[in-house]
Amino acid sequence: NKKEIEDLGIAKFIDTCRTFSLDLLKKMTEQFQSLGIWLDWDRPYMTIRNEYIEGAWWTLKRAYERGLLYEALRSIQWCTRDETSLADAEVEYADETDPSIYVKFPLADHLKESLLIWTTTPWTLPANLAIAVHPRFSYAKVRVGSGDKTEYVWMMESAVPTVMALGGIGSYEIVERTTGDRLVGRAYVHPLAPRIPYQAGVKGEWVHRVVASEVVEAEHTGLVHSAPGHGPEDFELGQRLGLPAFSPVDERGHFTPDAGEYAGKHVKEANPIIIDDLRSAGALFAEGTLVHAYGHCWRCKTPIIFRATVQWFLKVSDIKPKMVDEVRRVRWYPDWAGSARQLRWTEDLRDWCISRQRYWGVPLSIWRCPKCRRWVVVGSSAELREGQGYQEGMDLHRPGIDAVTLPCSECGGTMARVPDTVDVWFESGVSTWASLGYPAGEDEFKRWWPADWIVEGPDQTRGWFASQLATGVVAFDRAPYDSVLMHGWVNGPDGRQMHKSLGNYVEPSTVVDKFGVDALRLYMVLVNAPWDDITFQEDGVRTALRTLNILWNVLRFATTYMVLDRFDPFAPGAPNVEGHLRHEDRWLLSRLEGVRATVDAEMATYSLHRAYRAVESFILDDLSRWYVKLVRERTWTDATDRDKLAAYRVLHESLGTVAALLAPITPHIAEAIYQRLDGRKLSVHMLDWPSAIEGRRKEDLEASMAIVQELVEVVSKERQKGGRKLRWPLQLVAVRGPTPGAAAALDSLKGVFLELTNAKELAVLKPADEFPGMAIVAKPDPAAIGKAYKVLQPKIVKALEARPAEEIRKALERGPYEVGVEGQIVTIDASMVRFEKQVPPDVLVATTPHGELYLDLRVTPELQAEAYAREITRRVQQMRKEIDLEVDDFIATVVKTNKEFAATLAPQVAFMARETRSRRFAFTDKDVESEYVVEWNDVDGRSVTIGVTPLHMSESLREFTKVPGITTAKAMALFDAGYKSVAALKAATKGELAVIEGLEPSDADRIMAALSKEGPADVECPACGATIPPGVRRCPRCGEPATTKATPCPHCQAPVPPGSDACEACGFVLSGIGPSVAPRVACVACGALLPSAWTVCPACGASQTQGASRPEAGEAGAATPLLKDSSTYLIEEKTPSEVYDLFRTALQAGKTGLCITRVYPKKVRERFGGVDLRILWLSNVGKENSVRPKDLEKLSLSVEQFLGGTTGVILIDGLEYLVTNNNFITILRLIQSLRDQVAINGAVLLLSVNPSAIDAHQLTLLEREVDRVIPGKPSS
Repeated sequence: NKKEIEDLGIAKFIDTCRTFSLDLLKKMTEQFQSLGIWLDWDRPYMTIRNEYIEGAWWTLKRAYERGLLYEALRSIQWCTRDETSLADAEVEYADETDPSIYVKFPLADHLKESLLIWTTTPWTLPANLAIAVHPRFSYAKVRVGSGDKTEYVWMMESAVPTVMALGGIGSYEIVERTTGDRLVGRAYVHPLAPRIPYQAGVKGEWVHRVVASEVVEAEHTGLVHSAPGHGPEDFELGQRLGLPAFSPVDERGHFTPDAGEYAGKHVKEANPIIIDDLRSAGALFAEGTLVHAYGHCWRCKTPIIFRATVQWFLKVSDIKPKMVDEVRRVRWYPDWAGSARQLRWTEDLRDWCISRQRYWGVPLSIWRCPKCRRWVVVGSSAELREGQGYQEGMDLHRPGIDAVTLPCSECGGTMARVPDTVDVWFESGVSTWASLGYPAGEDEFKRWWPADWIVEGPDQTRGWFASQLATGVVAFDRAPYDSVLMHGWVNGPDGRQMHKSLGNYVEPSTVVDKFGVDALRLYMVLVNAPWDDITFQEDGVRTALRTLNILWNVLRFATTYMVLDRFDPFAPGAPNVEGHLRHEDRWLLSRLEGVRATVDAEMATYSLHRAYRAVESFILDDLSRWYVKLVRERTWTDATDRDKLAAYRVLHESLGTVAALLAPITPHIAEAIYQRLDGRKLSVHMLDWPSAIEGRRKEDLEASMAIVQELVEVVSKERQKGGRKLRWPLQLVAVRGPTPGAAAALDSLKGVFLELTNAKELAVLKPADEFPGMAIVAKPDPAAIGKAYKVLQPKIVKALEARPAEEIRKALERGPYEVGVEGQIVTIDASMVRFEKQVPPDVLVATTPHGELYLDLRVTPELQAEAYAREITRRVQQMRKEIDLEVDDFIATVVKTNKEFAATLAPQVAFMARETRSRRFAFTDKDVESEYVVEWNDVDGRSVTIGVTPLHMSESLREFTKVPGITTAKAMALFDAGYKSVAALKAATKGELAVIEGLEPSDADRIMAALSKEGPADVECPACGATIPPGVRRCPRCGEPATTKATPCPHCQAPVPPGSDACEACGFVLSGIGPSVAPRVACVACGALLPSAWTVCPACGASQTQGASRPEAGEAGAATPLLKDSSTYLIEEKTPSEVYDLFRTALQAGKTGLCITRVYPKKVRERFGGVDLRILWLSNVGKENSVRPKDLEKLSLSVEQFLGGTTGVILIDGLEYLVTNNNFITILRLIQSLRDQVAINGAVLLLSVNPSAIDAHQLTLLEREVDRVIPGKPSS
């Protein structure tokens, strides 16, 4: 409160406020930036700056010059805690429980007659000076009681039953009726006058009389107690009638001595005392409580009061007509925000109290002379230079500004500043020009003012929208904005406003950490119109993230193949592919043009939800679910033909345009997409907004494709009903009686339809045509037969169903048909049998708006072989993913199966090899010894074992094809001839190259010319064979030393071992250290693969956890590391010692343990004493608590069961043994699985490995899968 501020010292308080403001600004900036908001962060809008304060002062002076500023006594809203006046915009409404009392005011000339009023503020009764009635309402004089206790009360006639019930009066009678105007002028006695001397002595024509008022409403008693000092309507009534604004309440809300016996009491504390006094005086008719919306101070939440005080006002009444005109001129989104809401508020505005009794804020720039009372308004600091106490550049806040005085030109006295501050809403109202430094500077003002657009919530109708409107009209005779968007609120998942007390509060940072910034931003735009409230649902953010992930996957698909083919649409001389665009290419470009137009149109009206729903639909429906499926095989071809380049062009333009459209909403993924596709400019935000391309829209093509899409969807659903997976091809799909539009669509887009339905043939049949193989079926009519033959009916029906339908039909064409039943001949006529057409077995029929659809689900041996081949292909592709092969990596594939199944698949070997990039694809009935082997038990009910061995050709092929004229086929010929790297090629002679099968003689010349260009020759890594730049110490591919020989130190000539980065003798750091191969980890939000050192994902903006860290060499002898939950550690030591020490430490810390070891369990228990420990013995001896090294499923299940009941620690010290009995890739996948289980369950995994027992490349792969590598203790 003010006393505490003054005790602290105003200067210290102001400094504290400034520090608080700047700290809050910093936090807000960080939060805004973390949400991907882009503003001019170097020049924030700060109201505490002198130039901003002067902008507010200049506006005040404009009001003064226009005669709009005045000082007056008014009954205004007041905060008793902050001891200041409040404007309407500073009052918030919340439920409050107050007294609800009915009070009798006896008439002066008939003390048995009373005027009955109702109030919820008993504390205002000591200031009552009149009672108001509506002149046209009907009032009743009601008799209550009997005998000596008879009394009469006046109230509105319609309220009598309700009020009598509240007073507990069962028997009453209306004895007189009159209108309000006939009651005006009647005098009454104040029931508390004996306790309040002022009430006993106050005089005036209308004091303590009934007065007329048109604002009296038809509720409660229809008589309103009026205290001119405690309410704006009462004050205005009192001013009109000459009543004093009696307000016996001070700044703190305590009664002054004028309140008589109530002096010194807080108004709220006085309520019950006043009610008791009314009861004692016989004036209390009824008493209760009421819960109602009541005004509270927006800062401290204290219930407000009304009190009469002298303040400074802006004469809004004079400028209101112009303000109303401006509301109508400005564009509002939605329209009703202006035409209804803002207009009504503006029309009801009263003069604006702009002075506040505060210390922190823009000082009121009014100086007044205490002698002659003359006052002036200062519009800038320059006007203070003639005064005393002003220093150039001084802070214009209190208390410094309070010491500045000005000479009075009227009487020669000294003018001092009025010690008030300006209403913060006036302060914010001048933001559009004060934040631009106007009027001190005009450059920025001329460039940016007025604001094109502002945005805020619905509460700003009475706040920022209104304050800017008023100050703008004062200063410039117009609103300082041209359009306004009013956004809705974000409510909790239960639909209620978010409050921590309700348990429905959602912390944005939690959502961002989980899903990323872009997903949250996209959800907020998509879910509703900007002006509608949002009921926040986490599933909606998850769905938005899914959309962005799908877009990212499309990008990865496109750029993977573009990079492999070195596609560069911006390269000089890039081929023109316009003539090679297929129907599906032109369709997608047309759809893209439509989306672009939709976004432009919807953005123009701020319908962001509709704009970005169109973008979302394009991403999901057009780009991902349709176009990518159609072009996938075009991108797989090795040949660089223009058909493939056309697909690349369309993908490139579509993704680039989507990135530009998404940039305002999902800036992180838009930036990431742009940098991958283009990156010629610094940022996607520097691009021009996508503009329309004339002639791109193909509405007929879009309509045709829509028909095909609907038919494909029907085929998919019918396949499911018929039990045919999409990978199983259909021999025939037919459309009978297609509409003209469908016929045209299927004619032009036949290839699209067949590809996406996986069908071999499409037949378009006329309405009169029949599907091939249709049969006629006879359907006996039991009712007709029964009518003629009664009991024989069932047997006749059975006999007819057994006869050929065609025989019956032909016979009936000639006349009646006879059939023998139980020795009788019965005659069947045409009315007893009908004939229907029946499709062949395994043919499905579906009716669509585009024609009747027939699906032939019959399986031939050829179709079955192709289906099985697709099943095998899918498994091989999955295995390629599991071992992280690049899309252009070649493999050797072996399939173990029986001879019968192999013979079935044999015709499809070329297809399977092409689809899986297998240079060798073979069948066997023996054990598979490939590098990665998986047994599949679900290949359409068959069990097969598939082995895959990477050929590690892709890197060499990429290098070889950089030579002009060397195609992929020729590069493969070089590789097959034994040339595994560029370095190997350089060592070859022209003659050796010329005899390689698959090369032309001129190819040798091209290769020699390309490799002879100046520049240091690349070398071949001795470990993995990769081509690496000369001088590099370690291979960037495998991390191994780039040479097997020591090199002399340039500084001291001492030998430096291979791979060392510094000389051990002198410490000289060698240059030419190759880039380390940083492990890539999945983004915690969207799953995109990122270098582990990255802290923010460029795809979704989510912050990342730290990747693996390896201790420095000097840490070898350090203390035992602290183990962190959800972490995996690799301990590299010749014999497992350090790993057991770490395991023991974890057990001693209270964790439960699982030890998976080659050591006999009894010896392990001896090592750990009596600790409760579960042990799995890696052994082929089938004992309890042992697991065979090949039974990895049991091993994984054991770990899963262990983690299901505890968050413990797991030790595995037999990795080498597991690798020996399986293969390295299989064990690597096991470790990845265990690592994920450990992370999810908050456990710890310790892996022990002897570095010399596995090769260096395998060790590098292991190190990349763990959170930390710990060197073992030095050998003694």
